[in-house]
Amino acid sequence: MGKVAVSFKVMPLDESKDLSSIEKGLKEDLSKSYALGRSSIEELAYGIKVLKVIVIMGDEGGLVDNVEQKIRSFPNVGEVEVDEVSLIS
Repeated sequence: MGKVAVSFKVMPLDESKDLSSIEKGLKEDLSKSYALGRSSIEELAYGIKVLKVIVIMGDEGGLVDNVEQKIRSFPNVGEVEVDEVSLIS
């Protein structure tokens, strides 16, 4: 079984939500079950910012969807998109 690095694009519920606190909370929560790669807050367009976080996990079926749902259920998170999936081993 291989491992994949999945890049998620996380958008807050609205512009007033603090992406730094969302990032900190997600890192604490996800690191209990997964290895984490780089995370960053990036400008999307017109002052809208998104959080990009890389989660390293096994490549078994359904796991990416489970992690996406876990991120989506986190407080102050609006939308979540899988940005990129890369096989790493």
